[in-house]
Amino acid sequence: MVAQQQLCHCCIDAQASVSFSSIWQKGALSGFLQAMAPSYLKFLAINPLGQTMAIFVTDGDFFRYVPVLEAKQYEGKVTGTTYAKYAPAGFLPEHGFYWLIGRLYPGRIKILDVTHDRQGQGYWFEISYGNGTRSIVLFAEQQGVLLRHIVVNDKGEKIFNVLYDEYTEGTCPLPGKITVTALIHNSTMEIRLADWLDAPSFSSDDFTYDAPPSFDRVVVQ
Repeated sequence: MVAQQQLCHCCIDAQASVSFSSIWQKGALSGFLQAMAPSYLKFLAINPLGQTMAIFVTDGDFFRYVPVLEAKQYEGKVTGTTYAKYAPAGFLPEHGFYWLIGRLYPGRIKILDVTHDRQGQGYWFEISYGNGTRSIVLFAEQQGVLLRHIVVNDKGEKIFNVLYDEYTEGTCPLPGKITVTALIHNSTMEIRLADWLDAPSFSSDDFTYDAPPSFDRVVVQ
C-alpha cells in the first residue's frame, strides 16, 4: 500500500458535505473541497443558491478563514491556540492531505506490532514515525486501504480517531466518507465526498485567498 500510494495522483477536487458536532457548536456545510500533497487544503462552503458562504484555506503552516456574511478574514498559524481549539488533538496539519484521503504520510515507518482484526476486516498495525508520533491503523488487505487510523499520545492514550469508508474503485481508491473523532474533546466531524474530478492539477497559488479590502482582517494567535 505504501509503495502504491507513491504512484497516486497528488491532488483531489470533489463536492463535499461536512457535518460537525462539539461542545462549542454543531452544524453542517456543503460545498467544494480541493487538496494537494502534502498539506494544502481549500474548502468553499456554498448556500443552496450557489453563493459562497465561507472560505477556508491552509498550506499546512498558515490558515485563513473567511465567513463572507461577517465581512471578516481570520488568519494565523496552525500552531496557534485558536487553530488548536478547533482542530482535533493529534491531527498533524503538515500532513493534512494524507489524513483526508486515508493514506500514511511519507517518512520512515517502524512497525511495532501486528495483530489480526477480530472481526476479520484485516490487520492492525502499530507504527512509529520516529518523531514521537505513534499510530494504530487498520489495514484491509484485500482492498489495500486503511479503514481506521488512531493516534496515540506519549501517555498511551488514544486521542484522535479517523474512520474511512465508501472507497472508490481503481488502483488509487479514495474514501467517500471520513469520520473524524477527537477523543479528548468528544467532538466529531463527518466528511462526505462525491463527484471527483479526474486528475486535477493545482499549484500552491490555488490555495491562497485574499478577501476584499472592505473585509476586516483579524490576526489570531
